[in-house]
Amino acid sequence: MNNYKQALDLLSNGRMSLERLMRELGVSDPVTFKLWLDEERVYLKSLVREPAEETLQMEYWQRLVNLTGSRYVSIH
Repeated sequence: MNNYKQALDLLSNGRMSLERLMRELGVSDPVTFKLWLDEERVYLKSLVREPAEETLQMEYWQRLVNLTGSRYVSIH
């Protein structure tokens, strides 16, 4: 239900929110967002594999999740 309310709010106030965020970020032209998307696409396509640091972060996170899950099962 909360997502629905957020979606309605975004639809009714989206333009004002976008204009406010553009001012806060110093973006004067909406075309900038397309440029950012294009840059991100080029970057992602250039990756042969995930950066080692991100891989290690995800492995660490997964081990924490596994540890938490195993502790929960063994305690309860």
